[in-house]
Amino acid sequence: MQVIPCTEAQLDVVSALFNDYRIFYGQPSDLPGCRAFIQQNLRQKRARIFLLLDDQGQAVAFSQLYPAVCSISMRPYYYLSDLYTQPSSRKSGCARYLMNHITAHFTAEGAQRLTLDTAATNRIAQGLYESLGYEREEVYVTYHQVLQAPA
Repeated sequence: MQVIPCTEAQLDVVSALFNDYRIFYGQPSDLPGCRAFIQQNLRQKRARIFLLLDDQGQAVAFSQLYPAVCSISMRPYYYLSDLYTQPSSRKSGCARYLMNHITAHFTAEGAQRLTLDTAATNRIAQGLYESLGYEREEVYVTYHQVLQAPA
């Protein structure tokens, strides 16, 4: 396995994985929308995207992380927004391999932490994250307010 940073050269591959990821979370298929979104993230350097290639060089998983800054520590951190492994590659260590890579990568860059959310029903992901040393948030309460899209 090999992890590579995603560039526009891999746009079609990562867009297909991103579309499948969104379908996994109950969204309708929208490959053109996914392609435009990922392309914009890459061009504007809004997100850091990594692809996991299997031994045949095929992309089987991806992660997408967004940069942020922790005011308290005065250091950058990354929010792991998306992690997806295609179904045929699950239970083979791909997600763990990719998580270990991004942890080492951002540690070397000096990031203060990696933060992530997952669905309360996604017990498999929770088990992976906890086995990698991630701690469930017990100190802070998170609030969301969904905003209306501009007309």
